[in-house]
Amino acid sequence: MNRFILAAVASTVGAGAALAGGLDRSGQSVAAIFDPANTLSFGLSYVNPSLSGSDTGGLPGSYDAGNSYTTYSWSYKNDVNDRFSYAVIGDQPFGADIFYDDAPTASALGGTKADLTSDAISFIGKYKFSDRISVFGGLRAERAGGEIALNGIAYQAALGARGLGSALGAAAAAGDPTASAILQNLGAGAPQALAGVATGNPATQPLAQQISAISPTFAQTVTAVQNFAASGGYEVEVEQDWGVGVTLGAAYEIPEIALRMAVTYHSEVTHDTRGNETSILFGGGVEQSNGLTFASPQSVNVEFQTGINEKTLVLAGVRWTDWDDFDVIPELLNSDLANIDDSYRWNLGVARRFTDNFVGLASITYEKDLGSDTVSPLGPTDGQIGLSLGARYTSGNLNISGGINYTKIGDAFAGVADQPVAFFEDNSAVGVGLKVAYEF
Repeated sequence: MNRFILAAVASTVGAGAALAGGLDRSGQSVAAIFDPANTLSFGLSYVNPSLSGSDTGGLPGSYDAGNSYTTYSWSYKNDVNDRFSYAVIGDQPFGADIFYDDAPTASALGGTKADLTSDAISFIGKYKFSDRISVFGGLRAERAGGEIALNGIAYQAALGARGLGSALGAAAAAGDPTASAILQNLGAGAPQALAGVATGNPATQPLAQQISAISPTFAQTVTAVQNFAASGGYEVEVEQDWGVGVTLGAAYEIPEIALRMAVTYHSEVTHDTRGNETSILFGGGVEQSNGLTFASPQSVNVEFQTGINEKTLVLAGVRWTDWDDFDVIPELLNSDLANIDDSYRWNLGVARRFTDNFVGLASITYEKDLGSDTVSPLGPTDGQIGLSLGARYTSGNLNISGGINYTKIGDAFAGVADQPVAFFEDNSAVGVGLKVAYEF
């Protein structure tokens, strides 16, 4: 029995984990399905990241972009009979809390922010073919939504140039000779020249006058893009929406040595919701509501543990999250807000039982630096390595666990339109967690 108590520490001190790949937060563990029968647990984590960076390319912007956040988890596990058991698990699998705290009109990314949240409830059943082999699975209901804002000189240049280019292209296709001549004269340099118009670069003032002279509509467009940052940039509210996904898994165990290998697959969860978009580029800043469909990513967790003696347990695992298919494309913006690479999160740890009531754990987590030229400003990190220390105290049927994590975050260039506009370096995060479990 002591081995099972020791094994259970693995799923508790992980509450101290600080950050994960992309928008990953909870890790979506279903370890509660292996808890003793009639166990109820609650967990709370607090993370305080330091994400400081500064503009590149001569702009003076500097940022402390990472906001602290709190997440929760809870679970209930019970047995129906010797073969079948079930668990209900609640967590907050994904999220973002970013704000670039500088003036939008004087920095590349000032005013850009993301406040995204999710809540999930999983209903998992487990069937044991024997003491060693089991399968589990069920449904996961997930609610997701939030707000995103794009602002600053970098977005003014990129979105303004795109808007001007689209307007000129449409006019040229309709036979307007002035628009055709402007595009022909600009040639391959059109994006850079139009970005200069969008940001009010004095060197492109003659071009801005040419475009404005086409019609009053074009004059209004030039004025709108040049006032983009000062008017609040672009904002979209993604309305909260519930979706349903599937969880499937299998486990192999040798109870005598506390060995367990569990593989868990989480499917995508599709959300059909609405995006309420606001920008001076679209209808003078009046909010427009349009349909918006996106899916939270599929993922695979591989979790392993084994006892190496009566008092010591080794733990290891990897989590793959498929961010490639996570596309959030509001209708008016017509651009992906979430350009995130797949993530692989590795962990290795050791738990040690010091007394019958007290267990300690130390673990290392690692995500490889992908070496990307640029990353999304909504997640300005590339790779990480972290150390977690935790402990669990048992008194009768009550278990109290806690952990603390320090994570060194990889340097990264935040990019807009594939161009680096701000550099983040020498950053870190600290997380603390507490979990209480009671076996009735």
